[in-house]
Amino acid sequence: MIGVINLGNSNITSLTNSLDYLNIKYIIIEEANKLEQVDKIIFPGVGTFGNGIDRLKKLSLFEPIIKEVSENKKPILGICLGMQLLFESSDESKGVKGLSLLKGQVINLPKSINFSIPRIGWAESTLKFDFLSLKEKDKFDFYYIHSLYVKPNNTDIISIETDIGITAAVKSGHIYGCQFHPEKSHIMGLNILKSFSEITKGND
Repeated sequence: MIGVINLGNSNITSLTNSLDYLNIKYIIIEEANKLEQVDKIIFPGVGTFGNGIDRLKKLSLFEPIIKEVSENKKPILGICLGMQLLFESSDESKGVKGLSLLKGQVINLPKSINFSIPRIGWAESTLKFDFLSLKEKDKFDFYYIHSLYVKPNNTDIISIETDIGITAAVKSGHIYGCQFHPEKSHIMGLNILKSFSEITKGND
């Protein structure tokens, strides 16, 4: 069973519609005790880093998520802001500490002739190594909505990049993150969600 974290300030309907389409069982998580009922976590989100962390703390989910992922080794897939909150800090919200499940910072997108900021739309993305159902060196178009991106301390966890050096996805053991929206990225995105749903602990 997958638990979908609901920050309350993000529209998770497109994600749950995709899970329904794929016939993937899930429950919506808005309180800590429900985390014990699931074996995997999907963490979507939109909005600011600071507001996201504030909402987690108001729901008393901040420490329980850290425990379930770090101690109980439950796989987690962060999407967009949900991915950014897995890291330590963000240029967007100075002084706010993230979940720190992964080492690194969230930084502003650089100016580019290839996109405006905020970046909204499709972009070609390249796999550096296998990511769930996707294979190394393949190229896919994914759908993005963001003004910042993650810069991990360990660049070896970057599994997908877009443009020049912009992190599009990360994988570190049982921790996964997508800056793009798989639920809005047609068949390739659906394949990511399906593959994540099939992970078992110790086999990620």
